Amino acid sequence: MSLPYGRRQHPDSVELGWAYDILRTTGRGKHIGAFSYYHVSLAEKTPDVDSLFSRIWQHLIGEPLDYNVLKLNRRSRISFLKYQDFSAPFPLLDFAFSCNILEGTVRKTNYCQRSNPPILHRKELLLEADNPLIPAAVRLTAQLEAYGAFGNASTIGTRNGWMARLESIGLRIVDGEVQAAS
Repeated sequence: MSLPYGRRQHPDSVELGWAYDILRTTGRGKHIGAFSYYHVSLAEKTPDVDSLFSRIWQHLIGEPLDYNVLKLNRRSRISFLKYQDFSAPFPLLDFAFSCNILEGTVRKTNYCQRSNPPILHRKELLLEADNPLIPAAVRLTAQLEAYGAFGNASTIGTRNGWMARLESIGLRIVDGEVQAAS
């Protein structure tokens, strides 16, 4: 497939690299492989970064803005993720718009009706440093780490996998608190 910009770099991919670098300097975010995840509040603190993401959203998606997490790499990919309830201990993913800036493509994946949607762990890493959700999230993560709940991360990325892991170590989470399963 020939790209609209041939061998030249798309202007938005240059800016995406710039925005990626700006967000990395916050010391926040969850970094997995070539991708970094950030809560939208971090981008909103830098108007030029926020404006870039809004422009990309409007250009490629065109729907009203509705996301709370950004997943990006520095070259050409950005995903706009919408989690159900970010105040929940482990938010469930509602949908994802995965965009390739160089190709101008978008793939929307709707997880709302799935029986086993992806789940977000370590949300405290994504949030701005002064977010009031961080202390409880850090405490919960530390407790679960002490029980080994995050071992073999490839099996806990969905609600069912996470629930099975907690059950296997004899735990449950009630109102954001770790409890022994009865």
